[in-house]
Amino acid sequence: MKVLYTIGDSFVYRGPVNDSWTGLLCDKLGYVDANNGLSGSTNDRIFRSTIRDVSSIEFKNSLWTEVSGQIDCELKDLVVVVGWTNPYRFELYEDGEFIQHRDWDRSEWENGLNPSLHPTLADKVVTNTIMQDTNVLIKFFNQIISLKGFLDSKKIPNLFYNAFFPFNEDTNSYFNSIINHLESNKSQKFYGFDNPITYLELESLWSNVPSDYKQYKQLEVCGMDNLDETKHPNSNGHQKWVSYLHEKISNMRPTLQ
Repeated sequence: MKVLYTIGDSFVYRGPVNDSWTGLLCDKLGYVDANNGLSGSTNDRIFRSTIRDVSSIEFKNSLWTEVSGQIDCELKDLVVVVGWTNPYRFELYEDGEFIQHRDWDRSEWENGLNPSLHPTLADKVVTNTIMQDTNVLIKFFNQIISLKGFLDSKKIPNLFYNAFFPFNEDTNSYFNSIINHLESNKSQKFYGFDNPITYLELESLWSNVPSDYKQYKQLEVCGMDNLDETKHPNSNGHQKWVSYLHEKISNMRPTLQ
């Protein structure tokens, strides 16, 4: 039994009302669908939850997701697909629960099924959190580099991709542009001891970001013409993405035996 563990935001899981592509892909592959995506998810949650769930499988031979329920599995059964989201979202621990927040304009939609995703909670302004580009990028690059290394160290076949960010823009061009801007305008003097020239090393970090994230972008594969009114892939977009991933995962199969 192979288990396809997927995680990301609404481009991975649209909730119980809307169809997600993961079920279609698992039908083609003959895998168990373990979708742990969450609408409005942050990369903080993706990073935290993936390490938590892989550790649970390794320690307890058990995994729970909303889609699969509780299932018995081992690391050798696992294939992981991670759809990284907008790095300007962030996660805070409040009253015993991790809550997803965003540093952008409030959403206009409401979610009656999960109060934590209601705009007044999920998108509230947190005044003591300053989302600076430099901090956001370093944190995200560290997360994606670290998670790839973690999965590879466990010999778990995995594929990373860019779900949508930034919308309808080239991944490499966007990040290279913002890296160049930040490096050109970085501080030249510090209160503490450090070398201003090598202080950020954003270009070096970016060079270590996994190549699959840079190369694979769901929005580009689905096509802008195959989005619904919510700017998410429609059924045609899902089919394109399923065919794309099916080929990629099928090519992994020699390592999955």
